[in-house]
Amino acid sequence: MKVRITAIVATLSLALSACNPSVSNTVGSSETQRLSLGQSVDIAAVGARVSALRAGQGLARPLGHSAALQAAAQAHADDMARTGEFSHRGTNGSTLSSRLRSAGYNACFGAENIAYGQTRIAQVFQDWMASPGHRRNILAAEATQFGFARNGTYSVLLLGRSC
Repeated sequence: MKVRITAIVATLSLALSACNPSVSNTVGSSETQRLSLGQSVDIAAVGARVSALRAGQGLARPLGHSAALQAAAQAHADDMARTGEFSHRGTNGSTLSSRLRSAGYNACFGAENIAYGQTRIAQVFQDWMASPGHRRNILAAEATQFGFARNGTYSVLLLGRSC
């Protein structure tokens, strides 16, 4: 199976001095969350993976899980799987910024990684860390929260900091 991963990384960074992160941290829980049309994903395991990658680069603060980022990631993964499109632009014209707003996430910082074709989540993260733009997103010091979704072999990771 040919592995395709986007070379274009959508990054939204808003430099607002009044940003105070609001973190809902469920990373420590051991629950597996059933996501809309996607597959079951162990959110705690994904959070631990992202936090370990960040800690290995000196970013010791773990990311908290955000239900709003989760919803936006799942909506985009579902859209790509439904249509077969692989893009940071949704089939309805949505962008990272508009998807975050639609999910009710007031972003001071937002970044999106997408991937297609990997059968295992570990391979998705390995490919992202081998790509400079995706790696930069995962290691962004501005990020305090994450959401991750899969539908088939479409994966979406959203990183953010709410205002």
